[in-house]
Amino acid sequence: MLFAIFPIIPNSLKGLPVILLFIASIFFFDKRSINWKELILNSSLFLIYLLSLIHTQDYSLSLRKLETSLSVLAIPLIFFVFLNTFHFSIKIKEIFIKTFIISSCVFSLYTVVFINIIKPVKDYVWLTDKYRAIISEMPLLSQHPIYASIFLSLGLLFFFYLFKNQYFKGLPERVFFFTLTLINFIVLIVLSSKAVILTVFLILFFFFLVSIKNRFRGFLTIVTFIFIVIALFTYNRRMGELVDFESYQKFDPKTSTSIRMAIYSCSFEVIKRSPLLGYGIGGAQRQLNLCYANKSDVLLFNSYNTHNQYLDAAVKAGMLGLFVFSLFLFTILINAIRNKDQLLTFIIVFYSILFFTENILSRQSGVILFFFLICFFNKLRVNSKRNDSKFKNI
Repeated sequence: MLFAIFPIIPNSLKGLPVILLFIASIFFFDKRSINWKELILNSSLFLIYLLSLIHTQDYSLSLRKLETSLSVLAIPLIFFVFLNTFHFSIKIKEIFIKTFIISSCVFSLYTVVFINIIKPVKDYVWLTDKYRAIISEMPLLSQHPIYASIFLSLGLLFFFYLFKNQYFKGLPERVFFFTLTLINFIVLIVLSSKAVILTVFLILFFFFLVSIKNRFRGFLTIVTFIFIVIALFTYNRRMGELVDFESYQKFDPKTSTSIRMAIYSCSFEVIKRSPLLGYGIGGAQRQLNLCYANKSDVLLFNSYNTHNQYLDAAVKAGMLGLFVFSLFLFTILINAIRNKDQLLTFIIVFYSILFFTENILSRQSGVILFFFLICFFNKLRVNSKRNDSKFKNI
């Protein structure tokens, strides 16, 4: 349940749920039952990073980077080694999802109260820019805008999943969770994390399109989504950057899209110089910085990572690392689809698309939540495969 309130756990304590769950799970360990297949699959990225130590350029930095990525190994160990024989009640899934929606809304309300009462935004040309900056600096619950947007987007996906599968008990509960979701949606739009918004909209679009059987409602859904997207591109400055071709043609340090294009250019240059094995988990950033020094002081000063999880794997562990990481995502996605696990499919697709624009697994807020959701819902599916008829028809 600590993972269910992950959005409102301070960054300094984000690793606490992993530690506590790891300690508790040891008491359920049965050495006769270890799911080696799932363990190796879900911890494969960590194993590749570990292998990259052979040719790393900075061991002390490499060890610090491995510490951040430790959850990639710890969480699969918890679920597929220590808790492999443990059976979670299927009710836990519903409780977890509803609690996560509530906690994500608490985070939203905290940001709204802080920005409008404690530190009001006034006389600022771009409200979104100030909002994003303040969220990164808030006391107690400060969060990078992209990771904050991920929390809110997951809350949206969880709500529509519960609504579609009729988990809400009566009108009051529907209204309550709809209100929480509406608050999350508004804050998500204000934050304007472009890739996150487009990804969650894309998933919800297909979700509604597949779910709606009536042709007229399907047509209405398509028109509504097109209208919303056009409105976002027209009236939201950050979203408008995506259709501004100048952002792709010349470097502009004032636009995130242009900065990303320069970062990707350097990432490809770095990969070309060592395509097979990369530069190790501790040497990747140094190589990127050397490229940045020839392009822009802004890039070098901020020491940007690749802002693409796939490129990050290639820079650190070469094509071998990229292949292993891609195989991991492809395998868990195919398994989720094959088992008709709609929610897990949503989550995997959501993150897999976001990986093209952000190194989500380079921060505790990203790596812990991703691997917990993948392993937890996968474990629940295995436990309930024969007993839970509610999910068999999804």
